[in-house]
Amino acid sequence: MSDLAIAEQVVAHPICRAADASGLVPPRPGYYAIFIDDPYSLPEPFQDLLIKRQTSLIYIGIATISLFNRLFEQDLRHQNPSTFFRAIGAILGYRPVPGFLTGMKNQKNYKFSTSDTAEVVRWIDNHVFVSWVEASPALQGIEQALIRQYCPIINTKHNQHAVAQLAALRRECRRIARMIPNGPNT
Repeated sequence: MSDLAIAEQVVAHPICRAADASGLVPPRPGYYAIFIDDPYSLPEPFQDLLIKRQTSLIYIGIATISLFNRLFEQDLRHQNPSTFFRAIGAILGYRPVPGFLTGMKNQKNYKFSTSDTAEVVRWIDNHVFVSWVEASPALQGIEQALIRQYCPIINTKHNQHAVAQLAALRRECRRIARMIPNGPNT
């Protein structure tokens, strides 16, 4: 069986709810997928896109070192910067702390307030399921092929059907996070 065929197992079906993932996700490399329980859990246009695409798959990722660190700690709990967490927070209507990125080297990794982060985690626990496949090594090319094939709505890179509304939300969040408090927008 090819590496891609093995990795495709990740999108076959969810393994567990996000709320139960802590004790199950292994600390080894691999690929993972994030699913939503019901398209109507998301606002428009995202729910409509999932219905039209007839899928509950919303994100595909790779963990080159640890699925637990990448999937659970970063994407589901936002203990470190995570594209998925920032995107789902923006989709749900949360916005970062104004000026959070002022003076920061990386001008993309915005964060939400502590209370908003807790609300996003609560939403994830109530509406998200995950799956994973261990692979050592986990290869970027395999992740890219999966994204190209399945076009999850939250993946933007390597996705020929990337969602323009998500790109706009992410730009808005970065703009807010770059604002100088009590000063002009940057």
